[in-house]
Amino acid sequence: MRAYATNKPNWVLRDGPPRLRLVSQVRDWKPHGIIAGLVLPRVAQELIRIRTPLVDTAYMLPDLRVPTVDVDHEAVGRLAAEYFLERKFNQFGFFGSESAAYSRARESAFRERVAEAGYTLSACYTEYLADLATAALWNKSTQKTQRWLRQLATPVAVLCCEDAPARYLADVCSRIGLHVPEDVALLGVGNDDLDCNLTQPALSSIAVPNERIGFEAAALLDRLMSGEIAPRKPLLLPPLHVVTRYSTDITAVEDETVQAALRCIRQRAWKDMSVDDLAQAIAVGRRLLERRFRTVLGRSVLEEINRVRVERAKELLTNTHLPITTVAERAGFANTRRLDVVFAKQTGLSPREYRRQSQTR
Repeated sequence: MRAYATNKPNWVLRDGPPRLRLVSQVRDWKPHGIIAGLVLPRVAQELIRIRTPLVDTAYMLPDLRVPTVDVDHEAVGRLAAEYFLERKFNQFGFFGSESAAYSRARESAFRERVAEAGYTLSACYTEYLADLATAALWNKSTQKTQRWLRQLATPVAVLCCEDAPARYLADVCSRIGLHVPEDVALLGVGNDDLDCNLTQPALSSIAVPNERIGFEAAALLDRLMSGEIAPRKPLLLPPLHVVTRYSTDITAVEDETVQAALRCIRQRAWKDMSVDDLAQAIAVGRRLLERRFRTVLGRSVLEEINRVRVERAKELLTNTHLPITTVAERAGFANTRRLDVVFAKQTGLSPREYRRQSQTR
């Protein structure tokens, strides 16, 4: 939002938590526009009554019909499903909020893609948001969550609607003797650095375009303040990529040779490593390794190496301003031409196009 406001010298920005007791102060200030994460219905209704242009960035209460900018929650669910399916999981779970619209949208798309692959999904709901959960409800939720986890067939891949409930779920798993990721592979959403790295073990998460959401929310508010009619549909931006940490650092395959190869690829893919180097590192013949990969994963060893390298390139393109030549080198590609070819084959975009779409304008 601040980035957008740099070209608006007459804008004065004020911020505060979305609390009901602060709405009167907002009203007294007489703002020309408001951007808010509308989570609590009473706060949302009071802000609407101020009768000034309002943009929502929470997607909790879509029935309010407030103009909204957020990540594409259905795309988040599909991305999570593809991520787990690539790792050959056949047991799936979802953990999130039943009341939040964004959580329901993520679950629905996750469930639909899993069903397309021939599998079913088990879901458990809890109100993890501090504004919505009382102490009594929290204790009851913990008991329900423990029962749900115990009845899941393992290994199971679980998408959590955000990083915070994923961190909570990792703690519950530890209490009842389930291991992450060996029994329960956990994937959060938001890639919050604090939540992801405080989780034991470190949490894998889907990165969302937070800076661009803020920028586009400010741009939309500017148009509304200029008299433009509010759009009927929310502006939903695609998620960026999955940031893999230890909580999903596993592939649900029983073949020990393939497991060893995948572990080695994750550790060394961005180094100068060929298929022959990989076969030598795990002490098997190349032809045997290729045959096992085709049988178990349905793709070649080189395709898996390139897939891991492209994921690394996506992360660098999104989170840094490194030159493309440096991105290619750090992702394990011999040169930028090779990066361009492989990246376009997997994503349909050039690295430069991907960077433009994923970073703030």
